[in-house]
Amino acid sequence: MVTKGRTGQPTLEEVAALAGVGRGTVSRVINNSPRVKDTTRHLVEQAIAQLGYIPNRAARALAGSRTDAVALVIPETEKRFFAEPYFSEIVHGVGDGLADTDLQLLLTLVRTEKERDRFLQYARARRIDGVLLVSVHGSDPLPDLLAGMEMPTVLSGRRSGDESVSYVDSDNVGGARAAVRHLSSSGRRAIATITGPLDMYVARCRLRGYEEAVRDHAAGPAPSWIAHGDFTEESGRRAMAELLRLHPEIDAVFAASD
Repeated sequence: MVTKGRTGQPTLEEVAALAGVGRGTVSRVINNSPRVKDTTRHLVEQAIAQLGYIPNRAARALAGSRTDAVALVIPETEKRFFAEPYFSEIVHGVGDGLADTDLQLLLTLVRTEKERDRFLQYARARRIDGVLLVSVHGSDPLPDLLAGMEMPTVLSGRRSGDESVSYVDSDNVGGARAAVRHLSSSGRRAIATITGPLDMYVARCRLRGYEEAVRDHAAGPAPSWIAHGDFTEESGRRAMAELLRLHPEIDAVFAASD
């Protein structure tokens, strides 16, 4: 029976008593077990709502070997993280994706090998249930190390064309090609490009798309029409100044990053 006048949080036992079921049945309902009849589930849910019962998430996590936390890992410096709107958009998107779940988002910057090792120890201790990796460079071993410990991991982008870790990516070659063809169809002929860091697969793909599109109406881009950047605003400024110095006749630029 529910004790009248109590001041503490409702307990699992009180929910069970009010619903007229056993403690184990309440636990199964809370953990979304399919082994509960709909009528029984409804009684338990009514009792939970009536009492204002809040499940002990720490106990549930321990019982199910879950932490209900996901790490968003960005292997970049804090200067770049705070300077580039791209990263804030990523955090916003991940937050939206988790908004209707009970998962907690942990943001982690991995700037050095020491920080990478520290994060790996954290992950190895199973303090998180999964990892989202953003802005991974081609030589970064972190995705493989996480996969080796069977930590669920997804990359935003990929390190190469034969990426072994799960990823979500865009058609960067096709997108670049379409952008340059759009410039060409509007009458532009002196089209240059500013690349991203070529140790990143996304940057190489966008350069490839540019080169393919330029070859459609010319012999191909000369090296001096390709200025190298690193996805930062400052590198784009330097690259554009160099292009204008070498080719004052330039009439369009495909930039690998805004």
